[in-house]
Amino acid sequence: MSSQLLRWLAWSGYVVVAPLLTAAVSTAYFLASPRAQPLRNRILASAHGAAIALLYAIAWIVLVSGHSNLRLGSPFAFSLLLPLALIVLSFFTYQGRKVLHWLQFVNVVCLLWIGFTGIMLITGESF
Repeated sequence: MSSQLLRWLAWSGYVVVAPLLTAAVSTAYFLASPRAQPLRNRILASAHGAAIALLYAIAWIVLVSGHSNLRLGSPFAFSLLLPLALIVLSFFTYQGRKVLHWLQFVNVVCLLWIGFTGIMLITGESF
């Protein structure tokens, strides 16, 4: 393998893995929710991973569009509380098998990663 291919694989893993994992956790929650549960509650119980992935996408859009700014760091950091609140909420609204809650460990790790990298993207500053 060429070094350029390895660099591309490493970069795509850096960019894609965390949001894909969080989206997969949300999908697992939605599919495992009992069909008898109202759709609104199923969506609410599974929104955590999608919210994490969305915040990461927003951070990339801000960077790529050239709008990175130090002033955006605090609002972005504060917005990370939304997926955290959705994770906590899922413990109460999810009515399926409770063993699925172990997937929240994946979400929390990805949220920390996306928080760290997202702050750099949003502000245009690296650590």
